Amino acid sequence: MQERVSDSAPIPPRATTRREADRVWRALFRRQLARLPGRMCAAFLDGFRAAALEPDRLPRHADLSRRLADRCGWRIETVPGLIPVRDFFALLRERRFPSPVWIRGASSLGYTPEPDAFHDLFGHVPQLAEPRFAGLLESLAARAEGAGERELAELERVYWFTIEFGLVRDDGAGVRAMGAGLASSLLELDRALVSREVRRLPFELVDARTRGFETDRPQETYLVAPSLGELARSLAEDWAPWQPGAGAGTLSRLDRRWSSAP
Repeated sequence: MQERVSDSAPIPPRATTRREADRVWRALFRRQLARLPGRMCAAFLDGFRAAALEPDRLPRHADLSRRLADRCGWRIETVPGLIPVRDFFALLRERRFPSPVWIRGASSLGYTPEPDAFHDLFGHVPQLAEPRFAGLLESLAARAEGAGERELAELERVYWFTIEFGLVRDDGAGVRAMGAGLASSLLELDRALVSREVRRLPFELVDARTRGFETDRPQETYLVAPSLGELARSLAEDWAPWQPGAGAGTLSRLDRRWSSAP
């Protein structure tokens, strides 16, 4: 989305060759895979198994998109980087998830201020492959259609505190992470779950719609949903309808230049 990183954030070093990209993916994949059990919620782990991501090389968008389409009806949309929020949700309504092809360089494995292919593929593709997560994405995307700028900002905040950095009570297992930004982060996953320096508050839709968030440093506050089912119910029932705003619900002319992965 457009506002996920500040204008002053440095451009992260990127892998410049296919060999380096595969090496970075392999290192990050192995590091994070070992950290998922006991930290990520059961639904995410189910989606991760269903996604069957390649561990040894950066997945190619076209190949991954075809496999996803066959498995769950989603595709990967290749984009240059962050895109406007309205266009982001418009793509989701078409069951296309935007992702760049670039991945951080070997010198910046620990952090990149702008989401790269590792974040999007390791963190979000398991969500696309799991029906409960996909339903949350579709619910948010449907609500964005015809929304005005204020409503879009609210949707972005809710997305941030759920799909990106959300926590959830996981069927008697305690609090687990559900967000893609946590699944793909070495430092923030443990910070979100066990650090005494952060706040973990119950998810309330009215709070998530107005709460600010951090785009260039770890979060200070995380919201804990009572369950994925209750979160889905809240998104469907607790959000009063709004009048269509000035923005159209279709992609901008800029995005019409993007070509979908076949």
